[in-house]
Amino acid sequence: MGSGLIAGSIGESDRASAAEAGPCRRAGAVRTVRYETVPGVVPRLMSLDVYPMTAQCGAPVLVWVHGGGWQTGDKANQVHDKVRLAAEHGWLLVSVNYRLTDPTSPTPVVYPTHNEDVAAAIAWVHDHVDAYGGDPSRVAILGHSAGAQIVASIATDERYLAAHGLALSDLRCAGALDTEGFDVASRATRGLGAALYRAAFGDDRATWADASPLLHVASGKGIPSFLVVERGTPARRAAQQRFADALRAAGAAVTVLDAGTLTHGQVNSRIGAHGDTVMTPPLVTFLSGCFAP
Repeated sequence: MGSGLIAGSIGESDRASAAEAGPCRRAGAVRTVRYETVPGVVPRLMSLDVYPMTAQCGAPVLVWVHGGGWQTGDKANQVHDKVRLAAEHGWLLVSVNYRLTDPTSPTPVVYPTHNEDVAAAIAWVHDHVDAYGGDPSRVAILGHSAGAQIVASIATDERYLAAHGLALSDLRCAGALDTEGFDVASRATRGLGAALYRAAFGDDRATWADASPLLHVASGKGIPSFLVVERGTPARRAAQQRFADALRAAGAAVTVLDAGTLTHGQVNSRIGAHGDTVMTPPLVTFLSGCFAP
C-alpha cells in the first residue's frame, strides 16, 4: 500500500510539536512530509502538507491538488482560506505536491506521472492520516484546473489507486473544479491550450484516450460522488457537462456548481474566502453530505 513516513521528512520546527501531540495531532501544520521517494526527484515535489487544525480526532480528510498546467504550482499556494474553512467544519486538510512537466528538460515529466504521484499521496493519507487525527475511511479529493483533471482521472480510472491496494470506493467523493480536460484529445488538438496539453500528455492519440477521464467512466466501478464546476466559454461548459452527464449515466451522484460569474482563478481563490457566496456554500454542502456517517 502507500509509502511509509520517511525519516527526516518532517521539518525540525514541526518535530517537537508532533511529539508533544501524542497519538492524535490536534493543532499545527506538518509540512513537506514525503509520501514517496524517487531517486533524482526533488523531495518537495513528492511531499504533502498536513493541516490538523481541528480539535477532534477521527476528522474527515480533504485532500487538495493544486493546478498550474502540470508545469507550475505548489501545495502551499492559496491554502490559507482552505485551511481555515476546513478547521471551521472539523475537517483535516492535506495539500499535495506532484512532479511537474518541464518543457525544457531532456526528460520531461509526462502522463501518467502526475496521476501516479497524487495516487501515491492518497495511499499515504489512507495509511497514515489517523496519526494526525484524520479518518482514513472519510477521504475526499478536490483539485483545481490541472489538479481537477488529475482528480477526475484518479476517481474514475481504478488503476491508480489499485496500484496501492485501494479501490475507487475508498474515496468518499471527488471534486473537479474548472477543467475541460475530461477529453484530452479534444484539448490537445485545438485552441490556445493545445501546446500545454501536448507538453503534459504527448502527441500519441492512444495516450490521449487513455488519459481521458471521460472514457473511463462506467457503471459498477465504485466511482465516488462528484462535484463538477461549470463556467467559461460554451465549449468549456459543454465539456464539463458531458463529463457530468456520463457520471450520472454510470450511476454516480453528481453535483454541478455553476461558477459562471467567476474567472478561472477565482474558482480557486474564492474557496473559503470571507464573503464568498459562489464557491464556498455549495462546496461546504457537498462535502458535509459526503462526510456524513
